[in-house]
Amino acid sequence: MSLMPKLAVALLATGVLASAAQAQTMSPAELDRLSAERQAEIGPRDWGPPVAVAPEAPPVPLKGSVACMSPRTEFEPVYAGPSRHAKKVGVAPPQIAVTGTTSGEWTRIIRGQGSYAWIPTADVLPWHSTTAKAGTRCTVEGIRPSDGMVVFSYPDS
Repeated sequence: MSLMPKLAVALLATGVLASAAQAQTMSPAELDRLSAERQAEIGPRDWGPPVAVAPEAPPVPLKGSVACMSPRTEFEPVYAGPSRHAKKVGVAPPQIAVTGTTSGEWTRIIRGQGSYAWIPTADVLPWHSTTAKAGTRCTVEGIRPSDGMVVFSYPDS
């Protein structure tokens, strides 16, 4: 690279760093003043009345016995068939909808849009909460008709 392009890159980087440093030294009052000036420049906005949200259709219940469980590890791979040689089709989320169908040492789970995947049975554990807000139990409600996602609920015991 010749001297001119290197000099141009150095000057550009210096300008970017200087402007970032200036923004960090402004007081909250100065930032509020600049925000008020900007708001005055763009004027008021009329977003119109709030959009009415249609009520969500209830989940479609699943056939057979389906339990809410947890995978052994985060990002546990799931497969198209009951074999480690089958195609990997994704990873298990923190809670999985486990069917009563097994094949050897494999268990079938329900994924989005009602598709199925397989996970080693040894990697299926009782459900445990990964958030502070979830209840003490997890149940599978069904499949949401609007997008095909598995719906879980967390009722308190």
